Amino acid sequence: MANKRIEKIQDKLKDKNLGAILITNPSNIFYLTGLKGAGEEREFLMVVSRNDLQIITSEIYKADVERKFPGNFIIPKKGFFAEATKIFKKYKKIGFERENLKYNEYEILKKNLKGKKFIPVSGLVEDFRKIKDKEEIKIIKKAAEITDKTFYSILKIIKPGLTEKFIQRKIIEIMENFGADGISFEPYVASGKGSAEPHYQASDKKLKNNEILLIDMGAKYKGYCSDFTRTIFIGKASQKFKNLYNIVLETQENAIKNCKVGYSTRKLHEESVINFKKYKEDKYFTHCLGHGVGINIHESPGIGTKSTNKFENGMVFAIEPGLYHKNFGGIRIEDLCLIDGKCKVLSKATKELIEIR
Repeated sequence: MANKRIEKIQDKLKDKNLGAILITNPSNIFYLTGLKGAGEEREFLMVVSRNDLQIITSEIYKADVERKFPGNFIIPKKGFFAEATKIFKKYKKIGFERENLKYNEYEILKKNLKGKKFIPVSGLVEDFRKIKDKEEIKIIKKAAEITDKTFYSILKIIKPGLTEKFIQRKIIEIMENFGADGISFEPYVASGKGSAEPHYQASDKKLKNNEILLIDMGAKYKGYCSDFTRTIFIGKASQKFKNLYNIVLETQENAIKNCKVGYSTRKLHEESVINFKKYKEDKYFTHCLGHGVGINIHESPGIGTKSTNKFENGMVFAIEPGLYHKNFGGIRIEDLCLIDGKCKVLSKATKELIEIR
């Protein structure tokens, strides 16, 4: 699988008139090779030319790289980028990932490779990543299944008096018990007025009766993410909450119906704004309708005002409309979806209004 992906990149080098490209983005390296580091530093570099591949890494990862790419790796005595410059000396035009290469890394390359042309490249690997293959879809479905199970388990625990951070910790624990490798992101557990902040940070605030509880979470499985949000009510839901909840649900369901091959992702977002406007709620919808999900929790395709994509078979993405009233609270409903001719919803947990009494 990985070799076919690398071959696609090599074909693109010919189209872009590049001799080679330096791939530094860890997510792109994982997509192309299955190699994944454990830290924050550069643990792999990839130099891909039209007919060759070299992976630069450290002794720590030698066994794994040697297993997967025997004869195509280097463990340098000096720095990774010093080693990359040696390889690049035979190429006139060298591409690099514009959104990932650090300026000091670029300086090393320029200093040691005078006379070479360095070409910034955007989206070369990401354009392939936005269309998931059968194996990727299978893995993502499992991540979504773990998230669904976690939600039902956490519902049994929620009660007044528990803190947001306690619920957050339990989500992580339960996900791992269901087989997750980790979390897609730190879960958002927002109660009361905190739910009006789309990316609220969980605190030691205790859950209370008669307030909103918004939970946004995702499991990571075999390197791939899921994303999921439900908003529930602790106690008997007020009529205002019910009305807003139904507007958000209607908006999401309308969007999902229109997710199909060839449909504009920007138009989908705009239609959701129009639906909210019908209820004079559009000003309380403050973010994009959705985003692609895969190795990263946010990736192509974007689904918002600046999106230029059209839906294609194999795209996996989240649809997450929300309304946020500062002095009341927020309501968001988010499902993970797949385009397979039409939209298939991978998140299976109920969207009926839930009251915890």
